[in-house]
Amino acid sequence: MLEIVGGRLRRLARDDLIRHGALVLVSQTAVNVLSFVFHALVSRRIGVEAYGSLNALLAGFTVLTVPTLVLTTIVVKYAAEFRAVGDVARLRALTRYVATSLGTVALGVMLIGAALSPAIGAYLRIGDLAAVILAVAILALNVVLPVLRGVFQGVEDFRAFSISVILETVVKVALAVVFTGLGWGVEGALGAWAAGSAVSLVWTGAVLWTRYRGAPKAELSLDFARLARTSGGVTIATLCVTSLGFSDVVIVKHVFSDQQAGLYSAMSLAGKMLFWLVAFVPTVVLPRAVNLTARGKSALPVLLQATAVLAVLTSVGLGVFSVAPAFVIGTLTGTAYVAVAPLLFTYGVASTLLAVLNTVVLYKIGIHRFGFIVPLAIVALAELLAIGIFHDAVVEVVRILIVANAIALVVILVATPERRATA
Repeated sequence: MLEIVGGRLRRLARDDLIRHGALVLVSQTAVNVLSFVFHALVSRRIGVEAYGSLNALLAGFTVLTVPTLVLTTIVVKYAAEFRAVGDVARLRALTRYVATSLGTVALGVMLIGAALSPAIGAYLRIGDLAAVILAVAILALNVVLPVLRGVFQGVEDFRAFSISVILETVVKVALAVVFTGLGWGVEGALGAWAAGSAVSLVWTGAVLWTRYRGAPKAELSLDFARLARTSGGVTIATLCVTSLGFSDVVIVKHVFSDQQAGLYSAMSLAGKMLFWLVAFVPTVVLPRAVNLTARGKSALPVLLQATAVLAVLTSVGLGVFSVAPAFVIGTLTGTAYVAVAPLLFTYGVASTLLAVLNTVVLYKIGIHRFGFIVPLAIVALAELLAIGIFHDAVVEVVRILIVANAIALVVILVATPERRATA
């Protein structure tokens, strides 16, 4: 009996999804804990109304990084395919192309964002122009950083991937302690975030340059027709998932009072714990699905394993939200925010649905099936319209999130997939 159990454990340890998932889970958990430390510290030091401004800027940043998420997904797919055939030369070319081209784009984002900062501040009712510009700087840095990490993810080097994300978060939290302690408020929090991204970008770029500088040179020959099809599908899918999950905070900041927006931000942060808790799952699923599909094997077992992990972890989280919502909110952001605790479980349900949706979307992208794109886009647009129309109370917004995420998940699961494209 012991031998049978031991054999099964050894097989699990050799399973790529389990092994890589465990590594990313540990690193992602560390990142999540440190990120929530960041918010717990900042929310207490800057106050409810200023925290609403901070979270609105960060939510806007999340929505605006959709093109970066798209590029990251595409880079992961190509890196995984190059690794599957042992093409180190094209991995080198891919890395260099990402660094040089996106570096130029990041500079353009910084210049354009700085020019638009007054308009952004006016829409969000934020009078601190420096805070808006710092948020733009974070956006510019993250035009490049996640895409370079996509090379690590694609070649399934989750050790380097984990170090990169942990380094960014450690620097961010450490400097936030110092900067907010000096009374710099929202500017200090955003400045710490920007510094963390910059340090991680330097480390990530240095590791990739060292790794591939001795590889043979090659032209990055891409199938642009296929790339265009993939980019279009990935762009719409990523935009839809991001909008479904994060646009609510931006709209609430625009239509509700500063006090209500601050409370909603705290609830959103706490509720999103479930989403970030299982964020390691799609991180591992995407390159594994690409790799198996490129070798002509079925990737469905990967999705089934991922779904089981999601079910277990989110169930535990929802149980905690149900039993002790005030404790969660109070511990995370302080007693000034506990008035919104009764809605935490409901928001947690929305976040759970979003986490499952995100995983299934990336799985479908990994196996190159995009038949769900149009109906998903319709659902995402309908959510925005519904929040814009029905926002007499915060609870209405949360209910709209649940309905929209549930319908979107059904759409993903039942939509007829397109014919698989050639690799």
